[in-house]
Amino acid sequence: MPTHDRRAPSTLDPQGEFPFDLTTYIFHLFAVLSRHREAMLEEAFRSLGLNVPRHRALGVVVRLEPCSMSELADFSAVDRTTMTRTVDQLVAAGFVERQTPSRDRRQVLLTATAEGHAVHRRALQTVYRVNRRALDGLDEMTQRVVARAQQSMLRNLIDDPKLLRGLLDLARADADDD
Repeated sequence: MPTHDRRAPSTLDPQGEFPFDLTTYIFHLFAVLSRHREAMLEEAFRSLGLNVPRHRALGVVVRLEPCSMSELADFSAVDRTTMTRTVDQLVAAGFVERQTPSRDRRQVLLTATAEGHAVHRRALQTVYRVNRRALDGLDEMTQRVVARAQQSMLRNLIDDPKLLRGLLDLARADADDD
């Protein structure tokens, strides 16, 4: 007897196309896809002195610079303690610099060094290659449908309008900036 026949009815895909209910399967596929993509990126980033978390952090710093630690943690979806270790590694590698504004000594602003910008550009070539491989066979219209669906899911989960706008637009929301 197939395994899925023993599952509770609420976990079955009523159409029988997927191994379990669609809402669970979608997120299962997100996790599996992310894991395999990240494994490919980890391997390719090694020669650049990066890993996936450092690449993500460097990418946010490059995009928002100067970038505060709070912005970096928000845009990277990583807690501040973990992000501090990642930034320490980027600083030690010479990819990022920390600055403390004289007007607020409690704040730390991050900027990418020239070397950080160069490594980021090289890493992006790897990301583009892996992304193209993952999207092979999906036309632009299908890719747009997937992107819009993911945007809708974020809107359903994130209550902070400024953070949501920043995550969806990947641009600093200027209305509430200090």
